[in-house]
Amino acid sequence: MSTFDEYLAHWEFGDDWRPVVEHLAARVTNWPNGAPPPDDFCVDFPVDVLWTDGLLVWTSLVDPLRGTISTGLGGQIDRSGLRCGNLNPHNPGDHLDCHFVLLREGRSLSALTDAFLDWVAAETTRLSLHND
Repeated sequence: MSTFDEYLAHWEFGDDWRPVVEHLAARVTNWPNGAPPPDDFCVDFPVDVLWTDGLLVWTSLVDPLRGTISTGLGGQIDRSGLRCGNLNPHNPGDHLDCHFVLLREGRSLSALTDAFLDWVAAETTRLSLHND
């Protein structure tokens, strides 16, 4: 059972956003290279919108030299689309420093979820190369 299956079993978020976590649970078997492991991700209430109007999915990256959390990466899918960026890893709901917005118009929740995972994998790789 993945962490996403556990969130689904104890769902406390808006029903419109359940398909996002269902898609993440389904993707565990073909997780993108470079992304942190699925069990390192958390699901939380959204930032800057009503709790029923979106979903925040995030992970913390650990600095391998220091053994401490170095940064947080998150993606929020809400009624305006997908926003991805850095966030405070100690308080993810504090703010989402947005790097890009991908509007939902014409895109499924699955497509937005895949775009988020691709961004996390690319950003994780970029940060690890920057820190080497």
